[in-house]
Amino acid sequence: MGTDPNNAPSSWCAFRELDRGVVERLARLVVSSLVLLSRLAAAQDCVDWDAAPMPEPHYIPIQDGTVYDHSTGLMWKQCPEGSGGVGCAMGEPQTFRLEEARWRARDSRFAGYADWRLPTQDELRSLLRRRCHGLGIDSVTFPRTPAGYFWTSDPATYYPDSAWTLDFRRGHLGYGTSRDAFYVRLVRDAGSCSPARPATCLPHAERTLEPHDGREPGMEEESDQLNP
Repeated sequence: MGTDPNNAPSSWCAFRELDRGVVERLARLVVSSLVLLSRLAAAQDCVDWDAAPMPEPHYIPIQDGTVYDHSTGLMWKQCPEGSGGVGCAMGEPQTFRLEEARWRARDSRFAGYADWRLPTQDELRSLLRRRCHGLGIDSVTFPRTPAGYFWTSDPATYYPDSAWTLDFRRGHLGYGTSRDAFYVRLVRDAGSCSPARPATCLPHAERTLEPHDGREPGMEEESDQLNP
């Protein structure tokens, strides 16, 4: 004969409550363990702010003041615009309005290349490295990078004469108009300068060794010129 649950003894009800409590505690324990494991996994993939800075292996610094990114095939100007020299110690990173930034990229002849440009959102985002307590950039390869907004070449669709920006402090995308001024880092397609596309390179006689002294193009001395 079955037992009516409504007439079950109090010990049976107490057992049911105990069983439910055990299950709930086990569930909380499992969730806590999963959260801890995910945090530990994340900690293995990021670099703490207090850790000694280490250069990313896919970056190849070149002595002419450029950096080749083996993973993307891009060549970056090592210093943000306004600074230069060894360790970008000459000058100060400057902010530019949008048209000024475009003009600076278009007219740059840095390191003997004539095809410098503003990076796209994705290209600029590729420089970000995740840390345990935020975002940043490889400060060994790209020294003196301001923790602020940098221009991209991508227009902000709904705003006339504007472009998207990327914040190197938090990794946030924003946008700027022609009245705003932000930092600039130039990039080029490393493989584009070739005999097949000679217009992307300066003529050999016009190329100069990058003296790393912060001088503007056209201010080089005759001794800096490469021999033909």
